[in-house]
Amino acid sequence: MAMDPIVIIGGGVIGASLAYNLRDNPRPVVLYERNALGSGTSADSVALFVWHQSSPDRLSHKLRSRSWEHYEPLVRDETLSFEQIGTLDVANTDEESEFLRELTGTLEEFGAEASFLEPDSLSDHGLNPDVVSGAMFTPEDGYMDPSEIIQHYVREATDAGVTVETQTAVTDIVTEDGRVTGVETEVGTHSAAAVVNAAGPWAPTVNEMVDVSLPFRHNRGPVVVLQKSQTFSLPFIQFGDGLYFRGEGHNQAFAGRFGESYENAELLNPAGARSIDHEFYLEIDDRIQEAIPRLDGVELVNEWVGVRTLTPDGVPIVGKTDISDFYIAAGMNGLGVTLSPAVGGYLADVIEGDDVDSDVQSYLSPARFA
Repeated sequence: MAMDPIVIIGGGVIGASLAYNLRDNPRPVVLYERNALGSGTSADSVALFVWHQSSPDRLSHKLRSRSWEHYEPLVRDETLSFEQIGTLDVANTDEESEFLRELTGTLEEFGAEASFLEPDSLSDHGLNPDVVSGAMFTPEDGYMDPSEIIQHYVREATDAGVTVETQTAVTDIVTEDGRVTGVETEVGTHSAAAVVNAAGPWAPTVNEMVDVSLPFRHNRGPVVVLQKSQTFSLPFIQFGDGLYFRGEGHNQAFAGRFGESYENAELLNPAGARSIDHEFYLEIDDRIQEAIPRLDGVELVNEWVGVRTLTPDGVPIVGKTDISDFYIAAGMNGLGVTLSPAVGGYLADVIEGDDVDSDVQSYLSPARFA
């Protein structure tokens, strides 16, 4: 008799990581993606792997360490690309400098590489030393390619027998007596032993199908791609007001904004039209003129607006929900690429009934919002 499958909803870095981590499960595993793999938030992200944290949290560092243990050998054997460019968290005032000096110490205690750089050493990194009061530098940060990560996970998963159905939206989840029993897609109803919501910005919509209420909100993250005729490099540079810049390849840079904080955010329609307002171009231009001489003379060559899914405490929501056999892995707060190996590995252990770290469990659990 065929066993009912574990169904994963969402084919971004998180759903793909989970499919990979469940690939040896005795049950069949089926992943449904409403569009193409990695076409949601994963595609729109700036794909950073960061040790950098703005609010220091030892458990977050622990999860990053787990992720890097998984990524590092794949980077070494060139299965995945990783451009180590470092992060500069820039201070504009003495007060911000003081905060970043303390933060540097905390991250070093956790085991991250971090140092505080005085203004005069920032010109080497493309900044104008006269307008900043220093920066925290985390040199081991860098960027990856989300589509490579997803393709790697999916290749390994499908080789092991996982089924991946793209262009297939889950339209409803079937429950009986408070337990998940199946999913409906446009092509019919399929029974399921468990369902995982890894739907990124669509996670709130999927939760509604089973009346699970979790405090997700969205923000919009505009990104523009800037290009110069000559080659240059630029670390990931973030300013206190939410503007950021990062090098891309040999002659491009991304410039973006982190978007609204949770307090000011709301739920958005992930399929809604999103455009960049003119103010944003002016802000980027002003910041370059004032603070980043290395980007002088760039031209705008592309742009998009991504949607991030936020949680009240900035920590993902991963684990069991109040509905039996309905699990969630969403609310990455912009850290999907950084955390995907750790989150996929952890949730696979939860689903398979293996022992998990109790600190990590209470840290990520949906129950913290009960």
